[in-house]
Amino acid sequence: MKEERVKQLERYYRGETSLEEEKLLKEEIMAAEGNSPEKDFFSLCAGESQLPPGLEKEIFAKVDGEIRRKRTRIRLYSLISVAASLALIITLYSGYRTGQKNEVDFQIIEQALYNVSEILQPEPEEPEMLVLWVDNNVEIIVN
Repeated sequence: MKEERVKQLERYYRGETSLEEEKLLKEEIMAAEGNSPEKDFFSLCAGESQLPPGLEKEIFAKVDGEIRRKRTRIRLYSLISVAASLALIITLYSGYRTGQKNEVDFQIIEQALYNVSEILQPEPEEPEMLVLWVDNNVEIIVN
C-alpha cells in the first residue's frame, strides 16, 4: 500500500493525476496519523487556497465598479467629442454665412452711399471762362 501511495505521489508531482485522484490522495494523506512532509504540504496548500469570507464578492464589486466607471468615462468622452464637433461645425458655418451676409450688406451700403452722394452733389456748373485772345490756331482762356 505504501508503494502504491508513493507512485500516486510521484504521478501527482509530475501532474499526471486527474482531479478525482488528487482529491482521494489528499484525503488519504490528511486522514493518516502522524506527520509527514506530504501532510504538511497539503495542509499548507489547503490553508492558502481558502479565501477570506466576502473577498470574492468585494473583488467582483470593485471590478464591476471599475467597468462602470470606464463605460461612463467613455460615454462622457463620446458626448464631449460630439458636442465639440457640433460647436466647430456651427462656428464654421456661421462664419461662412456671416462672410456672405457681410458682402451683401457691404454692396447694399455702397449702393446707398452712392445714391446719397449723387443727391447731395450739385450739378457741375459751367466754369466761367474769360477769353483773352482768339486766333485761328490758338485760344487763350482763363478760368
